[in-house]
Amino acid sequence: MPGTLLPPELLAELTDVAAEILDEVLRQDDRAFSFGDGSRPEDYNVEHSIGATLTGLVIGRKLVCEEALEDLSTGLFLQDIGKLALPPRLVHKEGPLAPDEWDLMMRHPLLGLEFLRDDSIPPGAKAVVRSHHERWDGSGYPSGLVGEEISLFARIAAVADVFDAVTSQRYYAPAMPRRRGAELIRKGAGNAFDPVVVEAFLDAIRR
Repeated sequence: MPGTLLPPELLAELTDVAAEILDEVLRQDDRAFSFGDGSRPEDYNVEHSIGATLTGLVIGRKLVCEEALEDLSTGLFLQDIGKLALPPRLVHKEGPLAPDEWDLMMRHPLLGLEFLRDDSIPPGAKAVVRSHHERWDGSGYPSGLVGEEISLFARIAAVADVFDAVTSQRYYAPAMPRRRGAELIRKGAGNAFDPVVVEAFLDAIRR
């Protein structure tokens, strides 16, 4: 599978879902959405794609123009597409990953780019797929990018990805309450996450 392109019909279906989520966000204000509701472990991969896209778009509309949100939405929804190239036993493993398994898991951003290497997906969306695990202080992967070396779209995705993940029930970790998840993001400002993105996130989830 690595090195192959996704079938055009599958890619079109996925981008259509991303567009539907964007349409819903644009029709509502922040108070209409419930963040950090989590998901069951068996539903995590699909539900996480939806939850992280929703959260990232609500952050994104505070930081980028509306015309840019379509590319952001596509990138958010496809950010973990590279996991399709990993063994299911790894993606669905109960318990922590062994070091060699973690090394393989950290390849999923670049594997995702291999699926999307044609021109049907815009560069901004690809930047999310590639860099949503990069961290503001350079501690992320796959390239250890620092600060604004990371695209703004990917910095938004980093916050949305982590918040939705930690507030979801995963095979290897229980779900955090929404408030604890938000506090984890707040504490990550300036090290794991772009402080400007964190402030937009906190503003979005305040009621």
